Amino acid sequence: MSGITPGRSRRSLEQWGGLGAVIYVVLFVGGSILAYAGQPDTGDPPAKLISYYSDSGHRDKIGFGWLITIVGVFFFLWFLGALRQFLRRIDDQGMLPAVATIGGAVYASLTLAGRSVDAAVKTMSDDTFRHQVFPGLIHAADDTGYLLHAAGGVGLGALMISAALATRRARRIPAWTAWVSIVFGILAVFSIFFIPLFLNAIWLLAAGLLLFIAQPEPSRAPQPT
Repeated sequence: MSGITPGRSRRSLEQWGGLGAVIYVVLFVGGSILAYAGQPDTGDPPAKLISYYSDSGHRDKIGFGWLITIVGVFFFLWFLGALRQFLRRIDDQGMLPAVATIGGAVYASLTLAGRSVDAAVKTMSDDTFRHQVFPGLIHAADDTGYLLHAAGGVGLGALMISAALATRRARRIPAWTAWVSIVFGILAVFSIFFIPLFLNAIWLLAAGLLLFIAQPEPSRAPQPT
């Protein structure tokens, strides 16, 4: 007999994937603190930059911070996959799941690129003649890394807005929640101004937790042959 059997109490992989956003935020913040805490301002005298980045301990700290961050992006991709499946289930005829997926991929890619460029240049004295440090390149790496990550806000904003529209259209969230997400998404496009970065983190934490606690879809019984 065909039909729908009662849902299982065990959480689905999709729900566990929601926690990927939470893990990402924790690791991104932790990796950033480890890598950037104590770094001199790139506008400081060149001698100060040379002294700091010539220290192998400081370079190791930057490298470990970078590693923690990219592991965080790994978990973000699991969240993105889980969110895509959820959105396809509630909006399988629309374009919004595709926009969310593409937006999340753009954000992840630019985050990896930005953090990698920054870490590579700041630790490049490991591979240069006499461990030479180039203050001008340090400044360029700092700006380039920040701009690449901030540009990823365009993708994250698209993810936020499309997810909000899809879940609201399916009546899975209240209207005010959708509007807050849309505002956060618009502000994410302007992540260059730094403050939206905090809102991005808040949205990811909330979305990840909501996906984790979402009511799982009941499993369907096999169709008779």
